[in-house]
Amino acid sequence: MKPLLIDLCCGLGGWARGFLDTGWEVIGFDVEPLPYPGQLVLQDVRTMDGRRFRNASLIVASPPCQEFSRMDMPWTRAKNPLPPDLSLAEACFRIAREADVPLVLENVRGAQKYLGRAVWRYGSQYLWGDGVPLLRPCGILRTRDKEWLSPSPDRHRLRSLIPYPLARFIAENSQCR
Repeated sequence: MKPLLIDLCCGLGGWARGFLDTGWEVIGFDVEPLPYPGQLVLQDVRTMDGRRFRNASLIVASPPCQEFSRMDMPWTRAKNPLPPDLSLAEACFRIAREADVPLVLENVRGAQKYLGRAVWRYGSQYLWGDGVPLLRPCGILRTRDKEWLSPSPDRHRLRSLIPYPLARFIAENSQCR
């Protein structure tokens, strides 16, 4: 039986690609019907009950990072904006607790002010949660397709895509498999 990955705020499926290639079953949840390599369910994570995922092996989440990135810029901080909406990140942590399944939540450096210090970092991806395996710097090769640089309506989504080497490494080295 294949291990099951629940991919919250899944976007274009950066996590899914690495897990599918290593033999996992993947179910992604998002509010937008974007092209996704696994099974996609359109549902807001804030409305979900985590107990339905007790059969999962791991939960990954990549809540939107735009607000955290904006808050990390000096010119934004000087304007005293309201703090970012944490409801999506909080829902991901809640779902993992309710499911009693390890979580890997990915976001940007600026989220540390609101989510606490990240467990690990891979390039611009910061990772939180109890499902983050020991990541050895020599264990992952840093590669990134230049596709995200091209002008397109999905440029911000492509830029925020989880790097394939990171997703595959976590899939292969997840202690909860």
